Amino acid sequence: MTDNFPNLFSPVAVGSYTLKNRIMNTGHAAHHQSGDGTPTEAYVHYLRERAKGGAGLIVTAHTVPVYDGETSLSLTNFHDGIVPIYQRIAGAVHEFDVPILAQLGHRGRRVADDSAFIGRPVVAPSAVPPPDFSVPVYMPHELTTAEAEELVESFAGAARRMRLSDFDGIELAVGMDYLVANFLHPHGNRRTDKYGGGTTAERMTFLRETLEAVRSELGAERILGIRLYDDVMDYSLKLSDLVELARLLDRANLVDYFNIWHGIVPSPKQGRMHWPSYYYEPGAFTYLPEAVKAVVARPVVGTGRMDSPAVAERVLADGKADIVGMAKTLIADPHFPNKARAGRVDDIRPCIACTQACVGHVDIGLGVGCIYNPVTGREQDWAELRPAERKKKVVIVGAGPAGMEAARIAGQRGHDVVLMDRNRRLGGQIDLVTKAPDRGSFEEIILWFERQLPKLGVEIRLGTEATVETVLAADPDEIVLATGSTAYFPEIEGVERSHVFSARDVLAGCALPGESVLVVDTLGRAEAATTADYLSMRGHKVELLTGLETVAPFMPSPTRHHLLEKLMKAGVALTTHTALWEIGETGAEAYNVVTWEPRTIGSFDSVVFGSGGKADTGLYEELSAHCGSLHSVGDCFQPRDIEMAIVDGHRVARGL
Repeated sequence: MTDNFPNLFSPVAVGSYTLKNRIMNTGHAAHHQSGDGTPTEAYVHYLRERAKGGAGLIVTAHTVPVYDGETSLSLTNFHDGIVPIYQRIAGAVHEFDVPILAQLGHRGRRVADDSAFIGRPVVAPSAVPPPDFSVPVYMPHELTTAEAEELVESFAGAARRMRLSDFDGIELAVGMDYLVANFLHPHGNRRTDKYGGGTTAERMTFLRETLEAVRSELGAERILGIRLYDDVMDYSLKLSDLVELARLLDRANLVDYFNIWHGIVPSPKQGRMHWPSYYYEPGAFTYLPEAVKAVVARPVVGTGRMDSPAVAERVLADGKADIVGMAKTLIADPHFPNKARAGRVDDIRPCIACTQACVGHVDIGLGVGCIYNPVTGREQDWAELRPAERKKKVVIVGAGPAGMEAARIAGQRGHDVVLMDRNRRLGGQIDLVTKAPDRGSFEEIILWFERQLPKLGVEIRLGTEATVETVLAADPDEIVLATGSTAYFPEIEGVERSHVFSARDVLAGCALPGESVLVVDTLGRAEAATTADYLSMRGHKVELLTGLETVAPFMPSPTRHHLLEKLMKAGVALTTHTALWEIGETGAEAYNVVTWEPRTIGSFDSVVFGSGGKADTGLYEELSAHCGSLHSVGDCFQPRDIEMAIVDGHRVARGL
């Protein structure tokens, strides 16, 4: 135990194991896998870093005991060829005396894409598809009794592979409208054989057989846990069902712990709870473990925006959970446990719940990252930072995300760093992001850098206009320019009119749009949509127009769905497949990007473009004639976003 957060860092017994603390790195799709679902070496290093960071228990991403076609969503666990890579994972985690479990499940009738028509067998207890019309609704194959029994054996086979891989156990996934949940709920289970029945206890047969089969392969000494998912849907398991199920499992001594969370990820209304964004308060979901703890004797894991040691400590102290589950928190800072234990709370990089590079990467099939921790997902190459071979004077111009990260890494490597910015505070465009509704958590990025840079001896010169003379006067060995970008306006007739503004101008308070505003999105990211929200909340009548197929498709899905609901309920007109070609004094001419049919948009007072930026290269061009060791990072290299700006700054500073 430690004086810092004594409940969080007290040991806890789980089965025959004693965990060194109460922090579980919960199973999540990190997407570090090959095309057939085999974990990659990057995943080995990803999990190793979280073990090194001090987690008490680690659970892998969802693994499947039979081929299900969707290898981008799960890890392979259905043939013995995967044992060597899982052995590598176990060895990497055990290096730091941390147990590791494999999450195990079967997607059943749930389909997130079109894979049902390209090889994936969609199966279920009964021939009943989920009545969820936000995703493809496919009729599943109804399992025969023999096929269900074969599936039980496949779970046992997966457990055997994990035992051979030296894993410490299995966490069975029950919920998300997946196969086991289908057996447990009357909507998905209309069977009349031994796997059917009118009560939860009767419909538990498949689950009971699966747990017994897995236990027989694991042995009594390894951990067998269960992760329950509150699907919040009448056609699948809800909290009341899960409480009854937990009570039955606990009395039958079938599992060593209970972990409870939310499921049905693809559903726009419910799925956002699975990956809670800044629209939810930290610790908002403690009612889930609290309900299960009331009926069981075994440890219960509670999770959901456990973003600080104080929140986690309070959940444990109040008796709402026995173990605190963290996913995004340890994506943002895998060393959260060690820092909290040592009392270094100011050094923790807090998760801001933006979901941009964690869920946002998963949405597009990339490995998990973090908006302001560029090492996440790159642990194999970047986990270790070597000191500079020769100390240099490094001058960095621009204290936005790229400049701040470049200064941090250069300072950490031992260079003498000067960071200049014309503004009175660090942050650059991050400050603009915080002006949009519900996005105040982005300030945590600025606050973290404000704490870290002085500790590294970085000299910060705010309110300083950088010129060729002032930069060279600092006698630099290396110059890094992070001068950002200016707002970009597409080449449209009339864009120069006085009632046309950028989203940046609006959020900065430099523009005062009229009562009726047309917001134009040419990027499909957050800029235009959050500005429309900003204007709508201030009483403006807003139409959000885009030539894309949907509004803000490249925002991460949890925040996007919340924002879309806000815009819809506020009466913001959402117009897709439409592009402007001319802006007049009181209206605009547009066309449908599919049919090319014209449309005249009626009267409005202002037009606001969310079109990103144009690189500010002026100082770079001036300095290039005077200095050979010159680097540009972030938006002044190519306008993108906070994440890529920070990656840029990090990469360049590593090479100085």
